[in-house]
Amino acid sequence: MPGVDFLRRVNLGQDVQVGEKVAVVGGGNVAIDAARMAVRLGAKEVSIVYRRTAEEMPANPEEVEEAEDEKIHMMYLLAPTRILTENGKVKGLECIRMELGDYDESGRRRPIPVKGSEFVLDVDTIIPEVGYAPELSCLPSQNGFKIRRNGTLEVDPLTLATHIPGVFAGGDVVIGPSMVVEAMAQGYQAAQSIDRYLKGQDLYKDRVYRPLRRADVPKPEMDGEKVEAIKPRARMAYLGVGRRVRTFSEVNLGFGEEAAVLEAMRCLRCELEH
Repeated sequence: MPGVDFLRRVNLGQDVQVGEKVAVVGGGNVAIDAARMAVRLGAKEVSIVYRRTAEEMPANPEEVEEAEDEKIHMMYLLAPTRILTENGKVKGLECIRMELGDYDESGRRRPIPVKGSEFVLDVDTIIPEVGYAPELSCLPSQNGFKIRRNGTLEVDPLTLATHIPGVFAGGDVVIGPSMVVEAMAQGYQAAQSIDRYLKGQDLYKDRVYRPLRRADVPKPEMDGEKVEAIKPRARMAYLGVGRRVRTFSEVNLGFGEEAAVLEAMRCLRCELEH
């Protein structure tokens, strides 16, 4: 089953069965989460199959490190070619080895199959997590919406207007999987367009995005000494591997008050007293 659906069902408390040997196909955070969840559901051996190298892997490095601590195997430069079944059950995953070629439009080197390098990975459960696409079946294309090849909605890049007058769109449904701050930025952009549209104004005239001005926060001396320009990142306490793989409890235990204050001073650099 897809990784997102797998995690959703586990989070809802539904009965989810995994075999002893699980392969998760993908390299994002959801793939890492699915692999770690499979460990907690009793899988004996869990592998992540990713077609690029560790350097190109989009998952957060902290997530990857914690997964490796839980004995999850990272199998890089591999791509699945077919699923082997017997009597309706998974018996293996055929993979082909990859090598990196020229850079593609994403800025990463394009993986190229190595001819004749196919082999079979011995697994009995496969969780694919190789991409995200918005659910747009509620927006029939014959009504005027246009959908790109990657499954996202096509809009005007400046106004975020769709091909239907008065309808605007932004966020993941337009730019694909991204960060909350980018969705917020497009929300601001779309709000400007909607305001102009309702007032009958030109959507394009003098249209320039002006970010909020960054405040100049003074950095006073502390105890007579200047605060270091760069401080090492605090290491958050976490649940031990032996315990966490047998439970669904929170792994990262958070900062105490003193560590949280010091970390905020390091990151935000406001260093203001209250």
